[in-house]
Amino acid sequence: MMENILPPPFPARKKPMSYGVKIVLLGLQAGVLMLGALLIWLMAYSRDERNKDVADEIARGWGGKVMIKGPVLLQCPDSAGYVVPVQFDCDAEVESKSLHRSIYEAEVFDARISMSGTFLREDVSTSGDYLLIQIAVETKQVSDFSALKFGGKIFEWAKSDSCLYAFVNFSEMPDKIDFSTGFNVRGSSSLFIKQIGCESSVTIDGEAANPSFKGGSLPVHRMVRDKTFTARWESSLTPAGITYEDDSGAVGTKFLVGVDRYQKVVRSLKYAFIIIFLTYVSVLFTEILMKRNIPLLNYFLIGAALIMFYSLLLAFSEHMSFGMAYLIGAAMTVALISGYMWRMLGSRRAGIINGLILMSLYLGCFILLTISTYALLLGSLILFCAVAAMMYGSLQIKH
Repeated sequence: MMENILPPPFPARKKPMSYGVKIVLLGLQAGVLMLGALLIWLMAYSRDERNKDVADEIARGWGGKVMIKGPVLLQCPDSAGYVVPVQFDCDAEVESKSLHRSIYEAEVFDARISMSGTFLREDVSTSGDYLLIQIAVETKQVSDFSALKFGGKIFEWAKSDSCLYAFVNFSEMPDKIDFSTGFNVRGSSSLFIKQIGCESSVTIDGEAANPSFKGGSLPVHRMVRDKTFTARWESSLTPAGITYEDDSGAVGTKFLVGVDRYQKVVRSLKYAFIIIFLTYVSVLFTEILMKRNIPLLNYFLIGAALIMFYSLLLAFSEHMSFGMAYLIGAAMTVALISGYMWRMLGSRRAGIINGLILMSLYLGCFILLTISTYALLLGSLILFCAVAAMMYGSLQIKH
């Protein structure tokens, strides 16, 4: 007896995953992807520390922070007493530059210091013919100093490790003693000049990318335009209110590298979750509107591509400007995800639309990175627009 041979039954069609469950799983998936962002953040932090160490080493070879105090008249070589000028003017012309070692850099500067002012003979009590005038500065950072003009006479500077000094013949000086001198100094990080006179005027100007004006008082005039700057401080003090030994009353400029490439990469990572979230939302809307099921694996691969953007950004930024690195990394990521969506859904329109959405997200984040004052305002507006777009996009979904 021949048995009936029947074809095996078709497997039961799996019930599609509910969107509520899928959204929860996508949220967990985004959290896992953020671990990858954390690893890139740790990598950027490590390379930033290495960059700072090399930059400090480069700067030490060039010259460190500069502090200039003086000139003052010492009552006698063995006395701790000193006389400050009644009028003191100092101009510093600064030119900053970057020194490179491989992919690392340090910000350093050269400055031409010009000093002039007036001492009063009546302020000085001396039993000898010669007095010591000195300027406190790290002399290993000083070069090309011009002779001291003091009371119409010329005196040559000598130097120790911590000051320039000259012995002046005080017996031949007039009642009002004018002086002037100048020298070049090189350093890094900052330049400070002590307001040593009863009436003082200190002006610092030149070229620097990110000057920051510091000191016991704010400049009476300041201007920063492109890479040039100028700042002037003025003060009026009594001799009793002026100390020579400490740094009080010093004013000057710090030269900042600004937000360097590693800090910008770290700042961009703060927006990683927002980009992943909004990209997942756009893909989910595409899935619902096209009635095409997209597996969780495909979402994860898209998220991995979004995280890889930050690795590309970190790597490219070490060899070119941050803006160019961001452009290349974003273009590669947008092209990859757009092409993937096109092939996965078989719809060029879906790929292009999702690519434009992702491009807008990267553009918005770049704008947030380049501004500081309005970052919160712009970020809130971008999120508001994204939520509004999702709300009105959800109206196209037929229940």
